[in-house]
Amino acid sequence: MKTLLRGVALGLGMWALQAQAAVPKVLVDQVGYDLQATKQALVAADAGQSLGDFQVIDTNTDKPVLSGHLQDTGSVAKWGGQHYWRADFSSLKTPGRYVVALKQGDACIRSDEFLVQGDVLERNTFSNVVYYFKGQRASGLMDDADRHLPNPYGKPGALDIHGGWYDATGDYGIHLSHQNLTSYFNTQQVPLVVWSLLRSYQQLDARHDPDFSQYLRRLLDEGLFGADFLVRDKRPDGSFYQSIDAPGPGKLPQDRRIGDPNWRTQIKRNANDTTEQITPTHGPHGYEASFRAGGGVAIAALALASTMNAHGDFSSKQYLQTAEDAYRFLDAHNRELINDHVENIVDDYCALLAATELYRATHDEAWRQAARHRAESLMARLTTHYGEQDYWRADAGTRPFFHPTDAGLPVVALLEYAGIASPDQQKAVRDAVRRSLAFELRVTDEVNNPFGYARELVRMGNGTVRTAFFFPHDTEAAPWWQGENARLASLAAAARMAAPLFADDPAFHAELENYAWDQLHWILGRNPYDTSMLMGSGQRNAQYMFFRSYEYTSAPGAIINGITAGLDDEDGIAFDLGYAQTGRDDDWRWTEQWLPHDAWYLYVVSLPHD
Repeated sequence: MKTLLRGVALGLGMWALQAQAAVPKVLVDQVGYDLQATKQALVAADAGQSLGDFQVIDTNTDKPVLSGHLQDTGSVAKWGGQHYWRADFSSLKTPGRYVVALKQGDACIRSDEFLVQGDVLERNTFSNVVYYFKGQRASGLMDDADRHLPNPYGKPGALDIHGGWYDATGDYGIHLSHQNLTSYFNTQQVPLVVWSLLRSYQQLDARHDPDFSQYLRRLLDEGLFGADFLVRDKRPDGSFYQSIDAPGPGKLPQDRRIGDPNWRTQIKRNANDTTEQITPTHGPHGYEASFRAGGGVAIAALALASTMNAHGDFSSKQYLQTAEDAYRFLDAHNRELINDHVENIVDDYCALLAATELYRATHDEAWRQAARHRAESLMARLTTHYGEQDYWRADAGTRPFFHPTDAGLPVVALLEYAGIASPDQQKAVRDAVRRSLAFELRVTDEVNNPFGYARELVRMGNGTVRTAFFFPHDTEAAPWWQGENARLASLAAAARMAAPLFADDPAFHAELENYAWDQLHWILGRNPYDTSMLMGSGQRNAQYMFFRSYEYTSAPGAIINGITAGLDDEDGIAFDLGYAQTGRDDDWRWTEQWLPHDAWYLYVVSLPHD
């Protein structure tokens, strides 16, 4: 019965949450828990059930090593009627393999097996994630086509922009960003992967752990592969080309082209539909990326690549020169390249990261001043309105900043900047980061939330501002919306980076550490669907489907989009609703793999913690 209910939960969304509650289910991080970290499982059951004690059992001996009393944590409104209890076993600090068990009548209900181990995610997931990136490399006929791309400006000759990574399970395109037409939801894609790989290399190297030595070799190799692509992708007298598209149902190599930056994902109604809505490009730089459309993070990635002790097809000097040229071009022309010609918070944090990495690479004071200008602009965006204190405003007014993938990037960019800033600026950054993260903690805790899922302040399509669990269906991006595991990992990174700044405030420090872990636990199985969303890790993974087909299947090491709001209720919850249920190509909203999820996950796991 229990096994059957788990299978149902993977396929039937909201109905599954209601049906599976008849038998209590113990939800755990299916990979495991770090040795010194807080350790909690959640039990999902009908509200009327009487649940008391739990045990932690060593699976090698099948003997209990710890027992405790379940804490009633209530239900989550509109999440299917399940009630939750918490099992806290944080005092367990002996490495091993365990399950959490509880008795119901004569039956013993057990969780999936999990590890308790030092550096548990580094040891058991990091390698797979790096392999995933390598598996996503453009290769073969696609790579050959990318060496001979037609010039989008109609000029004679072909462009060689080979390299890079395929964007997602069903997308052989290579993208710096998309959602440009929404103004506020630009997602950082290939450049974020390059930056994450190389910063993760630096973070692990700084931890001086010999067990990371082969990770370092592979991170550097993959990061420089991406940096080489960005050099090729830079137009000599402009910015970076936004995309290489693979249009058409066949996704044929001969159809590949330089993509228009003015596109956003649309929804397929049948297998022959395109997934792109395009506003025709214009101007002499119409195919090129602004700061917020991938250009800023591409500059940061190349500047960072120039500081490595190795290089790929291009020299360190070429990486740096490309980055500096691109920044100077965008500093003069950015507004010409963005859809509304008005810079916003996304331009600020992308340009801030770019200028920060340029200063690190050159120690040229001009770059530090450019970073200070962007940092001050960004910090001035903390505002209080709508009854909410210290949220990021995205525009010149009061519009809240919320984001499907990069919600933590304003704080991450500020914390990176703090490493090069003057003492007075470091103090200002610390204050801004504390205010911002205190807001994140407040909004997360304002409703009953046993999982600690990172909630957000959102603006609906009609202008209404509200707090919510999930990225809304109704925004300027509609009908695009999807799961947001990248958003969760980016916020976990922001909290984990910030925590050491507040060592003098143990309570706040602990809140940040636990908030970071809560997001990672959700991705790795401690969620209402009892599903690990990192493929190849944990006991159950949801498989990607495409209409009625399994032609697109999941690759190990990839993280899928994730859980969303309910189809018919923004406050509800949904996951893995197949074509047979919806009659639409909605499968990708939950189970398609996408580069930003892994990029943010890699980075947060590389950071020192606890």
